[in-house]
Amino acid sequence: MEKNVLIHAVRIFDPHGPHDGQTVDVRIQSGTIAEVGKDLAPNDGEAIWNRAGACLSPGWVDGQAHFRDPGEEVKEGLEQGALAAQNGGFTDVALLPSTQPPLDHKAEVHYLLRRAESVGIGIHPIGALSAGLAGKSLAELHDLRTAGAVGFYDDGPVNHPELLRRALEYASDLGAAVWALPLEARMNPGAIMHEGITSTQLGLAGSPAAVESMRLFRDLEIARYTEGRLHIPLVTTAAGVDMIRKAKAEGVQVTCATSAHHLLFIDEHLNGFNGTLRARMPFRSAADRDALRAGVLDGTIDALVSDHRPEDLEHAEVEFMLAPEGLAGIETVFAAACTALGGEDAATAAIVRALTAGPRSVLGLEQAHVQAGEAARLTWFDPQAEAPEPSTSRGVNAPDYAAILGGRLRGTALGVIRGGEAIRLRPADR
Repeated sequence: MEKNVLIHAVRIFDPHGPHDGQTVDVRIQSGTIAEVGKDLAPNDGEAIWNRAGACLSPGWVDGQAHFRDPGEEVKEGLEQGALAAQNGGFTDVALLPSTQPPLDHKAEVHYLLRRAESVGIGIHPIGALSAGLAGKSLAELHDLRTAGAVGFYDDGPVNHPELLRRALEYASDLGAAVWALPLEARMNPGAIMHEGITSTQLGLAGSPAAVESMRLFRDLEIARYTEGRLHIPLVTTAAGVDMIRKAKAEGVQVTCATSAHHLLFIDEHLNGFNGTLRARMPFRSAADRDALRAGVLDGTIDALVSDHRPEDLEHAEVEFMLAPEGLAGIETVFAAACTALGGEDAATAAIVRALTAGPRSVLGLEQAHVQAGEAARLTWFDPQAEAPEPSTSRGVNAPDYAAILGGRLRGTALGVIRGGEAIRLRPADR
């Protein structure tokens, strides 16, 4: 860890920032961006970060992750999850409320935030939408928001339309969004993967794309009626992207995210019964994946998330039909997105937006920029470098990217700066 750093000759990616697109030197002193300019001379005792092809942006924010804490710390834990997030380039993470006990009371939020004071990254709890995540009555949204919750979500669909309506109306006065997973689970219940040619060939029950568009239509209509803020935490289909794009154009207050791994994997990758790719919102067709990629590039999709759901060996090393839903992916979000979209400037800019300005807007966090006088919340990265294998998370359910895709991922975080500490993750040039 280093306190004072001079980052040399770095390309800035900072949506709406004053130095976006420039190649400059950036001096960090005791947690503050002290100077941004050309050919800055190093000070005595100052660490030099210098690497050809390196870029710098505001610190990345993961808008949806699970550290299994409290209740299932053996699978990850707050401290280890924070280290894994940091290794993935994140300075801030929003944590899901489906813990044991769930984050449905202000005491749980206070407890989590107190423990998070020493983990080195910003932790932002997402409060439960309903009491006990049961989907019957609203949780104490005002108390949760006052305690520090950044949104309200049951980590699943909102099955009762009146509950969603009341939540949107109430949360609008609290300045927070209501999250609703676009999933009509009662259609073909028990589905294992996306419904298509691959599911038929494997003899598995499939989840049709319509389960997303059916529920999304209803939720958008309720958002339109209430004029509340609706957030779609995972969109996975071409129809879903198109519906959200049109709703935004019509003035509906809706934002959305997808996981970086949905930009990479499709249903065909489950051939061979690959249990690490089982997901509640399944990896869908190549056409759906292409639509998600286009949605990131044109800004329809506001945020890229890890949807990190680590598992221990006992739960992960099971037959395919019993495999848990979700993967451990917080260390490979940027690499997955870069590999999917390519390393050109336009793609890198879109990825950075979806990891910085986009999730900060969704979560109601203050926007951060690379400019003198700002607190240093920064991520140093290389969109072209070969990504290392995940090594920090306790989750054993990370995909074997090389085996699935036939090669290593590209794009990696090199270092993070937050809270007065600069942590170099990868070697710099000499």
